[in-house]
Amino acid sequence: MRRFHLPLSCALLALAVLPAWAGTLTDPASGATCTDGQDVLITRDGFSTVLEGACGTITVRASKGSVNVDEAKAIQVIGSGVTVLNQKTQSLTVDGSDNTLNMTEVGAAVVAGDRNLLLGTDYGRVHFRGKDNTVNSSNKPETVDEGSGNKVM
Repeated sequence: MRRFHLPLSCALLALAVLPAWAGTLTDPASGATCTDGQDVLITRDGFSTVLEGACGTITVRASKGSVNVDEAKAIQVIGSGVTVLNQKTQSLTVDGSDNTLNMTEVGAAVVAGDRNLLLGTDYGRVHFRGKDNTVNSSNKPETVDEGSGNKVM
């Protein structure tokens, strides 16, 4: 058997051109553990997933499902009819509609979809771009409203 040795620069180049999703956990079954800030991508409709540990970015491109997350750097919901339960995230982006996000602590949220319900204890900032969205938080977050019919309770 022949062994080939590549120079370190070639190995680093190979890593640099890997797609961004190469280390992403895609469509985990009913449960998974994030390691070292691992990103998660959910694309299957009707999903039900529990994610333990500290995740990186969680992207939901599916509809009619639920995800329970311990902690994530960022959460993006593009689908509709999604329920997210989360303890802590720095960034929340909701591009889909008719979603329920039950969060404990959110640094900043951008709500571009319509008819979303955001529940939580502490939202730092909420930026509305869609319409008829509701934030029900224990605190009074800083808000920017570029949509219509949005409210903070």
